[in-house]
Amino acid sequence: MSSGLVRQRGVALITALLITALVTVVAVAMASRQQLDIRRTGNILQVEQAWHYARGVEAWARQVLAKDDPAHDGLNYLEDPWAASVPPLPVEGGSVQGTVEDLQGRFNLNNLLKADGKPDPAQIRLLQNLFALLAATNDQLKLSPFLSDALVDWIDGDLNLYANGAEDQEYLALTPPYRAANREMVSPSELLAVAGFTPALMAELRPLVATLPRGSKINVNTAPELVLMSLEPNITPSMAQAIVAERSNKYFASAQEFKNYMQREHKIAMDEKLLDVKSSYFLVDGVATIGRTHVELYSLLERTPQRKIVTLRRSIGTY
Repeated sequence: MSSGLVRQRGVALITALLITALVTVVAVAMASRQQLDIRRTGNILQVEQAWHYARGVEAWARQVLAKDDPAHDGLNYLEDPWAASVPPLPVEGGSVQGTVEDLQGRFNLNNLLKADGKPDPAQIRLLQNLFALLAATNDQLKLSPFLSDALVDWIDGDLNLYANGAEDQEYLALTPPYRAANREMVSPSELLAVAGFTPALMAELRPLVATLPRGSKINVNTAPELVLMSLEPNITPSMAQAIVAERSNKYFASAQEFKNYMQREHKIAMDEKLLDVKSSYFLVDGVATIGRTHVELYSLLERTPQRKIVTLRRSIGTY
């Protein structure tokens, strides 16, 4: 009887230890899950907070663009108030900063087609000039000679090949397969889906191209040097630097004034139909950091002739 009692007590002790172990495991799991839920909730709140702070940068840009000095008759240049970036400002839990860029200082990829949907030789030539400049400044870039053709096919509305372009038959042979967009581009990031475009080329093109409604012109008061050089093959780097220096002292008041300057100073004839000194489209880059959360919001704004500011699209992480 004594031996049986001892055995029963041993079984009871083991059972109690097992129950205690199970309770401990469950308690630890519940505590871990609770901590995970708390962290997840905190992250969601931080993302939401950062999003609204980034939207605040957009709201600031809208106000600045709406109040841009009307005395200049809509002229835009790099000394305008909108061109002043917002430095990192402390906010509750983190910081916020932002910039505004005139997108009409870039080449509009959608301009490769005219309003009637036909390829525009003048715009195609500008893009080819830009490709040639990038290849000349970066030996590592391997550029296909048919990049502009592939882009025309990507945005035109038909399935017919343009010159040496690419349509569905080429894209459907890829893994995974997909089709040509056959519509206007909404983001330069689409370039990575177009035949012949690589991440290395995309990195070089990103600050030089935009995807705006068709028909926009290049603002010579805000265009970077490479875009200025693409306007005419005879524009050298030193000429582009001279243009930038000239406009920093006194902006060009009209496309005709820029044309006259190029003829007078550099003996180069320009096609003023491609040029402008006014801008309607701007890119706002708002960056908010809350704790460990980082949100970068890109907003494409249009300023209408009535000086109304319209948000055309927003994207997070990339334009």
